Amino acid sequence: MGAVLSVLLLYGTVAAAHGNDAGELRRFIARQVGGIEKLTVPANDADLPQPRLADGKPDPYFQTTEAKRYLGKMLFHDPVRTARIRQEFGGVLDTRQTASCGSCHQGESASKAGTLLNFAVGGEGRHYTDAKGNFIPRRRPRTDILPVLRTTPLFPGDELVDQLPTLTDIYEFAVGSPARGRKLPDPGRLLATGRLDALDSVARNAPGVIGAAYNNRLLLGGFAGEPDASPGGLNPFGHPAQENVALLLLDAHRMLEDQSAELQKVPAFVKLFQDAFPAEAAQAPDCSPQSPPAPGSCDALINDVTVLRATATFLRTTVTRDTPWDRFLAGDNGALTPAQRRGARLFFTPASDGKGGAGCYACHSGPMLNKQVNDPDVAGVGQFVEENFYNLGLADHPLQALNKVGRNQPDFRDDGRREITGRDSDAFKFRVLTLRQLKDARFFFHNGLLTSVKDVVRYFNAGVPQDAEAAAAGTLTPRFTHPRGPGWPDGLGLSADQVDDLADFLENGLYDPAFVHYDPKSPTRMFQLSPPDVQYSVYRPDLAALGATDGLTLSGRAEDNDDPLSRRDRGLEFLDVTADVQIARLPSKRLGDNRREDVYRITNSGSSPIDTHLLLVAKGLPGQVRLVNGDGITQAGEPYRRIYLTDGVLRPGQSIVESLRFNRFAGAQSIGYTLTLLSGQGTP
Repeated sequence: MGAVLSVLLLYGTVAAAHGNDAGELRRFIARQVGGIEKLTVPANDADLPQPRLADGKPDPYFQTTEAKRYLGKMLFHDPVRTARIRQEFGGVLDTRQTASCGSCHQGESASKAGTLLNFAVGGEGRHYTDAKGNFIPRRRPRTDILPVLRTTPLFPGDELVDQLPTLTDIYEFAVGSPARGRKLPDPGRLLATGRLDALDSVARNAPGVIGAAYNNRLLLGGFAGEPDASPGGLNPFGHPAQENVALLLLDAHRMLEDQSAELQKVPAFVKLFQDAFPAEAAQAPDCSPQSPPAPGSCDALINDVTVLRATATFLRTTVTRDTPWDRFLAGDNGALTPAQRRGARLFFTPASDGKGGAGCYACHSGPMLNKQVNDPDVAGVGQFVEENFYNLGLADHPLQALNKVGRNQPDFRDDGRREITGRDSDAFKFRVLTLRQLKDARFFFHNGLLTSVKDVVRYFNAGVPQDAEAAAAGTLTPRFTHPRGPGWPDGLGLSADQVDDLADFLENGLYDPAFVHYDPKSPTRMFQLSPPDVQYSVYRPDLAALGATDGLTLSGRAEDNDDPLSRRDRGLEFLDVTADVQIARLPSKRLGDNRREDVYRITNSGSSPIDTHLLLVAKGLPGQVRLVNGDGITQAGEPYRRIYLTDGVLRPGQSIVESLRFNRFAGAQSIGYTLTLLSGQGTP
């Protein structure tokens, strides 16, 4: 009893110290930012930042409603909208309606692409999983359309092909980028455009959308939300950043003009537009989900503007609420580990004047850690604009090599904010981004050249620019090079242990699993389509009655991407590759009277790679024989073994050796079967 009492007393002492440490840290952080409430995420979507009238009430035109949020999410992930294919600019009709906003913004990758090169229309594939269940993003140019593209290698031996990055236009009388807002006097005839060519690829790392509600400029150069009168603005409706970014991306990603007619063909979408926009529905009384609409009858309700308004609402409500950090702010003393608490203290301790911290909070404050700490709030968005852009001495994204060729400008550089404002004082400045969910982001900064959170922390700790031209532009911020102040050495000067603690806080303390995996108990909504979103027969019988199919988008297409490889990645279909491989049966191994192991060398003898998982299906196996190292049973009742291919691919000429082990039970005369090979994930 005495020993137990001693343990309990010791545990109580440790717990009390733990609680005191956590409480003191909360008080310290509150002093740094002006109150813990400045960092707290509102519990309700209606309380997230949204445009308001002079009396403080939500502006009805932009107001966040659940009907608009749900519609916006369904639009975001449905490939039906990418219908704007123009063959005169290199578009390939076969790629029509194969991509979506979700092609480059997926929940498993922190609402980013998860790859250095991000492709929408003209791309194929989404991801594969390895034997440990790790999610590995993978999207590449469509192999079946490569012959129609002009080859422009980025590097010697690189197979990437494209004409222009998506946001680049080439005009007859001028070279510029009007698609991103650059206003040119009489630019002349459009000769080529990355907005409409065969491959939709952006020459920057796709930014995440988490916390979009908290900024008055979006995209990495601040293009979205910039006034139309700005030299690089393209905001004809004078919209806030969230609606403006939706408009800009409709134009950039093959949706503008053509999407409305496609959406009007889907009865469930017609119903959702009526729910989300009752005033517009009243202007379209003959638009009904019950019967095919007459030409023009739905135009007042389903159009580019209502699409962008719904999409903007979804973007505003994309937040995480259930990270260890959020629970810590709410009073849970044990939510953060000791290392993460040390990292949080470094985060909120100034680096200046030798205070010994990292000072991250100066740029990364607010509920989404994407605002300046002293930014005056206007409905939660903040007033600061230019203070949110910094030159950190970064090199270009590799895809900018296409701009050098397409523009015929060998010295072309991505100069960030200067492209939007036209000011030399903004050269190489890029927007401050959220730090939430970085554990899944995989590629960082606008160039994607750092590939781990710890690499990012080390970059700031060193304070040494990676690019000489950006460093010499005269705009390099001392917050990066000399955060401790004049006269101090470069960088933060953190020890290796401090770097580890800070990286742990950023990577794990700010991570929310419910953003990736559906958790009905979490206040965070899954970013991808969750069971309540797409199990229509259970949660939305009104949509099921209009033809919505459980597990698919409202249009009936695969979520995010509807190309053949993506459907195999999703387990929606499987490709029989038996005829594309050479199967050499090696000597079998007898493991006893009733057991046998058959060994095969499998060689890809075709001209195309075999992707994703390779399934070895034993067809015609007698009922008294079992495949003991099998992984499942097909819908036809055949056992199969799943092979996790290295890097998710078996390349032409590449071989693997695999075995099938069988047990024969009483009554079985022999172990006989035929081998079929399928490519795909899930259960065939």
